[in-house]
Amino acid sequence: MILENSNGLLLKRNDGLGERDWRSDDCYKIIFSPYGRGEYQTPQGDIRIDQDDFFIFNPMDEHKQLHATKEKFLLEIRPMMLNAVAEQMALKGGEPEFSVIPFRHPQIQKWMSFVSDFLSLNEGSHPATQQLFLDNSLTQLSMMMLQYGPGSHQTELPTVKGQINIDFAIGALKESYREDWTLDQMAEVARMNKYQFAHLFKEEIGLSPYSWLQLYRLFRSQSSLIHSEQPILSIALEHGFKNVTSYNRLFKKVYRKTPSEFRKLHGLKK
Repeated sequence: MILENSNGLLLKRNDGLGERDWRSDDCYKIIFSPYGRGEYQTPQGDIRIDQDDFFIFNPMDEHKQLHATKEKFLLEIRPMMLNAVAEQMALKGGEPEFSVIPFRHPQIQKWMSFVSDFLSLNEGSHPATQQLFLDNSLTQLSMMMLQYGPGSHQTELPTVKGQINIDFAIGALKESYREDWTLDQMAEVARMNKYQFAHLFKEEIGLSPYSWLQLYRLFRSQSSLIHSEQPILSIALEHGFKNVTSYNRLFKKVYRKTPSEFRKLHGLKK
């Protein structure tokens, strides 16, 4: 099934799930993986989208689908529409650029599940009904991408609610993210042993505790990069990184560009 209009499209299919051709689209593309692993190839390396994760390609990102499990489900949104929604939400920092990391958020999962079920139950309905549904879906998803999708517009990593033990730990990490944390200290806050804690954290959040903390530090640093002229070394150390090398390395992994390149694209214009 493909529904399309001038603002974007929605695609849901159960065939053609193997390798496809290279492509780059002039739109934002959010891909869901509801039933198992999805794999995409890019010039910079392969991307694996685990079950219940989503991934957002930015406009003109080159990619090639290698595999989708059971179903291919995605939406494309034109930059003009996403920018208009961002403006209405009073988001700053220029045109949004989403990070190159698969992510998981329960609100996105619930929305995706609702849309998928609605399409299955209303397949073959009147075209006007389908277009109305598409219009509303693209608007809703634009808001949710900007709210829960990690990117240049965020002032911190979007929060994911987990079990109460995990929430305690995340609250403590957010409050003291500049401090050095060991896995033992995180587990102590959660009142669990470190092996149980690490397993449950990854299961609930989709990231290891330390990976989450490093990403949280990076996203907290973005506001300083965009809205100030502080030296990058100062920003890195101020936000909990031990040195600028590790900060640069993570930034390159998350955005495929250095902090300096990110600042040049999204930062203050002289």
